[in-house]
Amino acid sequence: MEIKFHFGKKHYEILEWAKLGVALDLTITAISYLPGLDRKKAFNMVDAFQLRGDYDFLNNYIIKDQEFLSYRLERELDKAIREHRDV
Repeated sequence: MEIKFHFGKKHYEILEWAKLGVALDLTITAISYLPGLDRKKAFNMVDAFQLRGDYDFLNNYIIKDQEFLSYRLERELDKAIREHRDV
C-alpha cells in the first residue's frame, strides 16, 4: 500500500482545468434546461453537492471562476441574512 502525501495546495495542469471547466459548464447548462431551473439554481444544486463531499479540485475551480463564485457568495449572504432575521 502506497501513501502519497504532499504539502500545500495541489497544482493542476491547464488541460485538467479546461476539462473540469467544460464538464462543469455542460452539467450546469444541462440541468438548467429542466423546467423551473435557471443557471444560478442549477449551479447551487451542483455546488451544494460538491460542498457535502470532499471535492477540493472542484471547489478550487469554483472559487477562481467569477460567475460561479458570485453565485456562491450571493447564496451564502442570503442565507446569513435569513438566519440573522430569524434570531
